[in-house]
Parts: sequence; C-alpha cells; structure tokens
Amino acid sequence: MENVMILFNKTSGKDKGKELAEQFVDYAKNHGQTDTHFLLEQVGPDCDSQKTVKKAKTENIDTLIFIGGDGTINHNVEDFQKELPHLNVGLLPGGTVNNMARVLGIPLKFEAAADVILGGVTRKIDYGMINQKVIVSTMTIGILADTAARISQKEKQKYGKLIFIKNFFKLLAKKKRYRLEIKTEKEQWQGKTQLVTVTMTNSVGGYTNFDNSASPDDGLFHLTILPKLNFFKLAFYLPKIILGKIYELPGIKYMTAAEITIKSLSEKKVGTRVDGDPSEDLPIQMNVIKHGLTVFVPEEQV
Repeated sequence: MENVMILFNKTSGKDKGKELAEQFVDYAKNHGQTDTHFLLEQVGPDCDSQKTVKKAKTENIDTLIFIGGDGTINHNVEDFQKELPHLNVGLLPGGTVNNMARVLGIPLKFEAAADVILGGVTRKIDYGMINQKVIVSTMTIGILADTAARISQKEKQKYGKLIFIKNFFKLLAKKKRYRLEIKTEKEQWQGKTQLVTVTMTNSVGGYTNFDNSASPDDGLFHLTILPKLNFFKLAFYLPKIILGKIYELPGIKYMTAAEITIKSLSEKKVGTRVDGDPSEDLPIQMNVIKHGLTVFVPEEQV
C-alpha cells in the first residue's frame, strides 16, 4: 500500500464515515504505514464520481478502502469498474447489514477490520452486472424487495434487522405474486412467484448460512425461485434454511448460472432490489464478472 484512497459515504450506516476514515489513517500510521499517502474522498449521490475516479488515477492510487455497507460497496465498484484490475480493495464495515463483509469473514469491529487491511492478504472474488449496473451480493424480486422498499434509511439505522422482519411478515399476509420468465444459459422457468433471490455468495441479509453451496469466487449466480410462501410453509422450511440447504426445499426452483435473463409476463412494472438499494426494473440481463474484485481478507479466508 503506497497510495490509498479512502471512500466514505455520510448517508451509510450510522453516518460516521468521515470519522472512521480519519480514524483509519491514524490507526494505519500508528501501525507502520508512515510512508503511505492517504486521500479521503466523500462518495454518494451528491458527489461527482467521475472526478473521484480521475483523481485516483492522477494520484496513482493502488488501494481503495470502502467505508459503509453493501450499497456503498456496490456504488464504489460501479464507479471504479474499469480501474479494478489494477486495485486492491479494503472493507471497513459501516452499514446496517454488512453482508459482503460477513461473507468474507471481515470483522465488524473497526480495529479488527483495519488489521485485516494492514495484513495485506487478498482474495479475488466475483461481482456481477445487472443491465449496466453492478451487483456484488444479492438481487431480489418480490416480497424481500417489497419489504426493503418500505423501509427508510432512518428506520434501518434505528431498528436494524428487526424492521425488515416486521415488514416482511406484513407483506407475507398479502400473498402478492409476480408472473415471470427466467432463462439461463442452461434452462428456463416460467410462472408465478412470490420471491426471486439471486445471490453471489452464501449469504442474504447478513445471514451467512443461506446457501452453503455458494461461494464469492465460484463464477456463478445462485438463483432461488419460491412460487408460494405462507406462515406454515415458512415454519416447515426453517430447519433447511438454518442448515443452509435452501436448494433442497420442496417446491423451490433452484438454478446456478453465469448468465440470467428475467422478464415480467404482465404489463405491471416490476422492480428489483440490489445490494439493499432499488435498482433496474424488469426486463434484466445479468452476467458474472469472475474474479473481478481483489479484496483484503483474513488469512483463513484464502
């Protein structure tokens, strides 16, 4: 690490992005990085991302540090997509769920996460594209996306995961379903569904045992289609879900693919939720960028 750019988002997590950025610089210098050049840059909807990328190139940045949650990671990867082959990325969790950090075994406590970055061990992981947008963790259609859409940033900060659970069960009672057509390079599915989840890892919403067959560097999307869900089915499914065997549930369609196309078979607009934020409306085309991201991880994760 010679030239490091620390990207923080004031609207992520507990709004402590800048404070954490300054704290990391002090921590790194106190742990041997006295010759490292650090730049702090704010990112987010009110910032010029092209100017930030240009500055990184001018300053010969070799390391990016993302402070925030999955949405912040997503936006930063999208902004720096063309530069990523030449960069290492460090994660300092600062969001509400921090799904990606959990997947990679990165501690949520600041000093422990900083030690991972300073340790210098890296792992190449995948990210994906959904139309012209980036996905680093999870895409949902249906009840999970509808649940998240009802929750404000302030509610996420105040209540955390509890607000998701409360709204999920409210929507579950409404039994809303979508008529979709889903194609991969190997197979096709068509029908009504209450929930579609596409993951790039074993984790959804911070639950790191959602799908034990998935890993962040396997070059695949893991697609789960749940046509119908109710309270009784949820209770029946729970043991399998806890064991990470979502793909063994009866009535579920499970696919893996490097390319996915999804379109709605009705005239209604159907939105998606990607890495915690609203994203593209259907139709969508998804493809994996295998090993497109080099991230600092704990040694046991390599």
